[in-house]
Amino acid sequence: RGGIERRERNDIFEAYSVYGADSKGQLICRYYHRYPEHERDFDLSYSRALSFDEFNRRLLNELDKGNMKLPDYNYCISMARQSEDHENPAYEGFSDAEVAALREFCDSMDTLKDKNYIYENGVYRCECESVAGGETLNIRFRKPLIHDAMENEVAGVEREAMGGYDLESIWIMGVYNRIRERCSSCSLTRMTSLWSLNKETVYIILAEGFEGIDGALTVSVGNAEDFLHFGFYSLDFSKK
Repeated sequence: RGGIERRERNDIFEAYSVYGADSKGQLICRYYHRYPEHERDFDLSYSRALSFDEFNRRLLNELDKGNMKLPDYNYCISMARQSEDHENPAYEGFSDAEVAALREFCDSMDTLKDKNYIYENGVYRCECESVAGGETLNIRFRKPLIHDAMENEVAGVEREAMGGYDLESIWIMGVYNRIRERCSSCSLTRMTSLWSLNKETVYIILAEGFEGIDGALTVSVGNAEDFLHFGFYSLDFSKK
């Protein structure tokens, strides 16, 4: 819980934070505020999913400011660790067989050429060009992570669920259709940068039951240069 804070002259507001876990077991923080002179109820300012380290850091900040008692801190941390224990096992990377399956999948796409493969830090990359027009594509594969940023709001990035028929690039549509043929179900999300006048876009595909892959598979597809506008999304979509 927070108290009354004065940021500037005649700018007094009340604020407090609520920490806990959501229905998925993710650690969360919800921040509420109000201006007393408005005589309104508290409004939700933001809600964030946190890693354990972020959760602990925020609680320590509350403790240092005097907004939290030490027994309450210890209780929250013990409960947070229990929540962590119920998460899915951490993704440690693809097995050799899974890497071979991804390589075979990329090799089979005849609409793309000049493929270059890189596998590091649990992310399998295929850098390539379209067979016509010279459009460069970057395809990145990994599995979902604990506290995955894909599930949370990200400043400066607009997220929109869409269908494959909405894709404007025939090359990206080709990748999506090939993935759809290889899995039991998949969803498509368009990520658009709001911090650029060009509104660069990267597409995220979440595939279930992909041939040769144990568990869900996350695939990001876009022009190679566009990944530069998405911060951690350009690496592994993780907030850590």
